[in-house]
Amino acid sequence: MTEELEAVVAVQVARLRRLATDTATVEVKAAVGKLPKELGETLSAFSNGSGGVVILGLSEADRFIPAPGFQAGPIRDALAGLCSDAMDPPVRADIEIVPFEGAEVVYLEVPPLDPLMRPSHVRSKGAYGGSFVRSGDGDRRLTAYEVTQLLSSRGQPKEDSEAVEDATLEDLDGEAVAELLRRLRHAPTRAFDVDDVTALRRAGAVTEVDGVAHPTLAGLLCMGVYPQQFFPQLFVSFVALPGSTLGESMSDGTRFLDNVNCDGTIPQMLEGVLAAARRNMRQAAVIRGGGRDDVFDYPVEVIRELVVNALLHRDYSPHSLGTQVQVELYPDRLVVKSPGGLFGNVDPSQLGVEEVSSTRNAALARLLADVVLHDGMPVSENRGSGLSFAVQRLRRAGMSPPEFDVSPGHLHVTVPQHALLDPSTVQWIESLGATALSNEQHIALALMRSTGTVSNEMLRAWGVESHTATVALRGLTERGLALKRGGRRYATYELADGSGSDGLFAGVLPASPPQRRVSSGDSKLEAVLQAVLAGKDTTKAISQHLGLEYTATTRRINALLQQGRLQATAPPRSKHRRFIVTGDS
Repeated sequence: MTEELEAVVAVQVARLRRLATDTATVEVKAAVGKLPKELGETLSAFSNGSGGVVILGLSEADRFIPAPGFQAGPIRDALAGLCSDAMDPPVRADIEIVPFEGAEVVYLEVPPLDPLMRPSHVRSKGAYGGSFVRSGDGDRRLTAYEVTQLLSSRGQPKEDSEAVEDATLEDLDGEAVAELLRRLRHAPTRAFDVDDVTALRRAGAVTEVDGVAHPTLAGLLCMGVYPQQFFPQLFVSFVALPGSTLGESMSDGTRFLDNVNCDGTIPQMLEGVLAAARRNMRQAAVIRGGGRDDVFDYPVEVIRELVVNALLHRDYSPHSLGTQVQVELYPDRLVVKSPGGLFGNVDPSQLGVEEVSSTRNAALARLLADVVLHDGMPVSENRGSGLSFAVQRLRRAGMSPPEFDVSPGHLHVTVPQHALLDPSTVQWIESLGATALSNEQHIALALMRSTGTVSNEMLRAWGVESHTATVALRGLTERGLALKRGGRRYATYELADGSGSDGLFAGVLPASPPQRRVSSGDSKLEAVLQAVLAGKDTTKAISQHLGLEYTATTRRINALLQQGRLQATAPPRSKHRRFIVTGDS
């Protein structure tokens, strides 16, 4: 264990020296003579986030060399006391003394705290004064609103089921109410075979105050004539932007290519957002079988799920009623922002990977499962599967999974416009004149165009089953669209140059040349990169997804780390270690 820790510390310090600073996940202090007084803030910040590492005994000012005069034993004991006595809840983790460059350092890996026990705080300052989160390479004190959000996860918020006392039943849309009651009474249960007001009360759309029936917030948002009459800021803003940052303008001063406030009920807001998104995205058509499918920069179903998720799970407490959900469409990404962080026992690492269900707004979730859109589908299935569906849909489109920026006060979901099957690529495939291509063959052609090479394993990285990948690649070869290189086991495929393509490629040039050429031997590493881009960002997930032995996967990952094509988010021993494809790949 000591030798392993020595190697871990050496790798981490080497990276810190390259960066010449601490990082968001590693905090270094000299700690000569005593513990730094702000160390409790760092423990709080790491505990309230994804965890982190504390290394004591190195001088940041001297490029992280061992600090003269550092005494590891007393500092370890002092740190143990800080963790157990000064933090609430106590920090439970092993503290190690590790040899390093002829000296010793104290090493502590701080685990993330269970969401239901947050916020971690310095006991003497209390939760509202002593709770922190990591920001860059420093610690930021949580605002009162953020602390309140964390504490709310210990119970069940009721704001969505409370009466809107300024509203009456006449502020509910009669047709929407009738449709809801029809669906409720069609269900197997007989609980709704009562008078209308009682049925609406049981559904969570209505409640009584002093014997008078009023719509609940959930009822207004789902079936109100105009909910913004009572809550002006509960809408969705959609903006299409010309630059990479909010506020950046074009040469003529234009700051927004489109700027729409989508109001009304949640179904109406959703339809407004989708209409604005379609209006501002590029579009192409792809031939699949005997039909044509419209392909946008981002799958419309993904935008739908992200907006529904934001409206369903946002914070509706009085502190955030002045904040709307925001949808921002940039040239290189789509961002959906909602007030309020994660609720309940949900870890950020679960988002989009597991079907997690922890609902802040239970009454609203129940109603949205029975309120339908124009196509007859419910707004939300209330099964915790929305983000998982979005990730799967992105992978089928050859796109990277969403990135989640989670804080106690907000949740931002970013979908990068890294797409194998973006509209320009779809148009290029269409120009080849090949009909009835399968979805797997579209992805294979897109990979060949972007990397120069595709293999069975690279297709598996995007969720294509091995046999299906083999059939798809053989079909492209037989049709003269691809050329096979190498043997059966390590075969790779490249775009045909036109000599044997029956004219399909005649006069056709890709809109953009391949980003990089991948050799046959390098296709094994490329498969790992593609798996990470497709959302499989841990060693175990990559191993299982590609059907590789764990040790073989580790060797490939280490090679990519050494080449700088992958970056790790946490130390090797951390269970929160993830991998990110760098811009050099």
